[in-house]
Amino acid sequence: MNLRFETAGTLTPICSKTHLAFRFHLPQPSDELHIQFSYVPKRLEDPVTAEREIKTALHRDATEKQQQALIERWEEFFPLQNLITVSIDDPEGFRGSAHRHDPVQLHKLSETEASPGFTAGELPKGIWTVTLSVHCIVTPDCHYELKVWEGEGE
Repeated sequence: MNLRFETAGTLTPICSKTHLAFRFHLPQPSDELHIQFSYVPKRLEDPVTAEREIKTALHRDATEKQQQALIERWEEFFPLQNLITVSIDDPEGFRGSAHRHDPVQLHKLSETEASPGFTAGELPKGIWTVTLSVHCIVTPDCHYELKVWEGEGE
């Protein structure tokens, strides 16, 4: 394993609807690249906080006609979940994305194979970008970790 990039951080609800772009350098073409991403917690399990957040969102986003029926059924939206997704760009452009709900993800890129959502092909030298799209953070904080390495295994 040849570690190329590693970071970790904490997100809060104010970070929702933002993107974090992390750049790393491959000094020479590579045969295989791995991207490991995880975040915790996945869910907001507190029903009191969830009820307040769900009702606030329904008042803000639903039409008046829809609001009452939806507010009475707020529990159907529980538990709320954090959502962060991953996209990758190589020096030449977009290589794909993993818009999944999984809080733990391991992606592989090589010339002959790639994880679903990504494109197999040459792994050129240069500046690569891993973008974390922070769709929604509903918990008071959410910790993430991102690691990129070349070669097999960890």
